[in-house]
Amino acid sequence: MLKLWDNVGIVPTFQALGPFPVGDTLGYGLAIAMILKSLEPGSYNSNYQQFETIRRLRCGFSNVYTASLQCFDNMHSLGFDKTKVHLSKCPSQSLWFEKFALGCSLRMGAEVHSDKAVSLPLVHAFFDLIEQEWKGADSLPERSKLASIGAYVAVAFCGSFRGPEVFLVDLFGLRQYLRTPMFEESLNNVEYVVVPLLGTFKGETGIQYHLTPMVARTGSGIEVKRWLLRLIGVREEAGITNGPAFCDSFGNVAKTKIYENAILERFCVIQRQSSLIPKDVNVYEDFGVSRSFRRGSTSEARVRGVTDRDVDFINRWRNHENAKGRKPRRSMRDHYSDIEILLPGLLRYSMAL
Repeated sequence: MLKLWDNVGIVPTFQALGPFPVGDTLGYGLAIAMILKSLEPGSYNSNYQQFETIRRLRCGFSNVYTASLQCFDNMHSLGFDKTKVHLSKCPSQSLWFEKFALGCSLRMGAEVHSDKAVSLPLVHAFFDLIEQEWKGADSLPERSKLASIGAYVAVAFCGSFRGPEVFLVDLFGLRQYLRTPMFEESLNNVEYVVVPLLGTFKGETGIQYHLTPMVARTGSGIEVKRWLLRLIGVREEAGITNGPAFCDSFGNVAKTKIYENAILERFCVIQRQSSLIPKDVNVYEDFGVSRSFRRGSTSEARVRGVTDRDVDFINRWRNHENAKGRKPRRSMRDHYSDIEILLPGLLRYSMAL
């Protein structure tokens, strides 16, 4: 380019490449911290951490900056209400740092480990195992643990839920809906239960109810209602009648890891006693409550003739998460009036399992 300009007598118009001001205005320190963090042992490899892990440092740095006095002095916004663009001088948002983060992502790549799907025979083996444990359980803590993981697996698998979503089940709403048996005439008077999820959902404001109907007993024999009643029973014995259905002894939302360890521990027993889980499978690495039950549920349902439309029906409440506040907040009764029309399609999913 310089030679071309020189041929026609143009003075070069490049801007000065330095010197840069003294200080870290572009995020050099954060970049160095991310590189050093990447050299630490990770979850999947003992020699390094993945980009998806080290990028959290950038998020933390940005949060600290936005809470600082300098940010409030320099922050400007364009737009109104929800559609806004914020102008920031945060070093982690600089053009230089954007290029650095993109280069890290491209060079480091990503090693993805998907949760292995839980098959229907494995679910039945799990329930057979904890049913035997239930018959010999005498203490309340032991029965509470068994009822909790039994109800958790029943709801997660038959409702096609991700792991954290099950912890949104509301105990008070569950007790209300299980008080009176419910039947669907269009499906030969099949008995069903309604599982209410209560919580704050992505894209919405305030507390929301989402109701998921499931048959009381699936086509293959999973006793959904039995385990839900057992769950309610142990909670009432502990003096807990409202709040999260899956909770600890104090009534607070239970930790996912506690449930996951209890479930995977029994998967290991099944692996030793049968061929449902291959011997070369590492149960604690390949299975997880986050995705295994939903992945297996959807696959088993499709194999058993459930249409994509019915799969969408059972997952319809997730579409409400993306409504970005356009769905009004209503009571349980109002939501139930809506799903009554869709009951046959919603119940066909769990009936097939």
